[in-house]
Parts: sequence; C-alpha cells; structure tokens
Amino acid sequence: MLDQFASQATVALLNHLLARETWAREKLAPFAGRRARIEAFPIVLLLGVAKDATFEVTSGEPHVTIAVDGAQLPALLFDPQALLRNVRLSGDAEFAQALSDVLRNLRPEPEEDLARFVGDAAAVRIVGFLRAVAEQLREGGARLTATTADYFAAENPLLAGRDEAAKFSADVAALRDAVERFAKRVERLENG
Repeated sequence: MLDQFASQATVALLNHLLARETWAREKLAPFAGRRARIEAFPIVLLLGVAKDATFEVTSGEPHVTIAVDGAQLPALLFDPQALLRNVRLSGDAEFAQALSDVLRNLRPEPEEDLARFVGDAAAVRIVGFLRAVAEQLREGGARLTATTADYFAAENPLLAGRDEAAKFSADVAALRDAVERFAKRVERLENG
C-alpha cells in the first residue's frame, strides 16, 4: 500500500518535471515499455517508461533494479542529488544510465510553480525563505551532532575521541608485545 502510494506520488512529481524538459523525454523515448524498480528501504518504487516518454506506475519484472542507500532519504530535503549517491545497479546498464542521467539532471523549479498562485516576487521570496530555513536546520543539526559528540568525548567521557582511541590501541599493542617478550624470557629461564 505504501509502495503503491509512493510510486504514484513519485510518478506524478517526475512527470511534472518532465513536462518542461524535452531533452529528458527524448532520452527516455527509446526505452518505452521498460520497467525499473527503485529500492530505498523501506520504500520500493516500480516505474515504467510510457510510450509518450513519461513515467507510469507499473508492475512485473523490472529491466533494471536500482538499490539506494536508505540513509540518504532524509538528505533529499537539502540535496536532491543525494539519492543518486551510494547506489547499486543490476539489469540493463543502458536503461539504468539513461534513468540516472534523467533523474540527476531534472531540476525542480518551485518558484515557477508557486508563482502561478502568488506571483513572481512573492514566490521567489517564499522559496528563498524556505531554503534559508532548511539550511539553518541542516546547519543546526550538524552543530548539534558535533556538540553532542564533543560532550560525550570530552566533558562526560562516555566516548573516546579518535586521538585517544588511537593512543589506546597503540598502548594495547605495545603491552601485548611486551607480554609476549616477557613470556619468551620466562620460557628461556625455565628451559635454561
């Protein structure tokens, strides 16, 4: 049920973006009738290329399977290209390459879409404001992560920092070597 809804929403969004990109439809046209399965845990999208070089929800055996790192899904809010990082492909390489090219180069134009409702100037300001808020949230999250890690490593040492872990590892290796040398000396004294 969730996969079907996600597939329909993705197809609607992609077709909206394809409507103004003739180059993308031309790139997809030779692959009409082919199906792709995009796996991004916990969602699986089943997309097909229609005869008019748009996307459609499909079923059946895919010609290509694209497995996306599910950890990249939240990053989509800030970086649409994040989805195409750390992917595994299987199946028709030529079709996968065409899909990758189209998905990588489709650019959403939220200002253009919003301008129909509120006008050009307001659309630019609203989208600019939303982008600034998203950037502030991203930066705030990065700062919170760094501060939390610093707290647990330095102020309340539940975690060891990299330097401390490397020093501990070197000390353990040196201790192990010293114990082995001592054991050999003891063995020589017993046999000697």
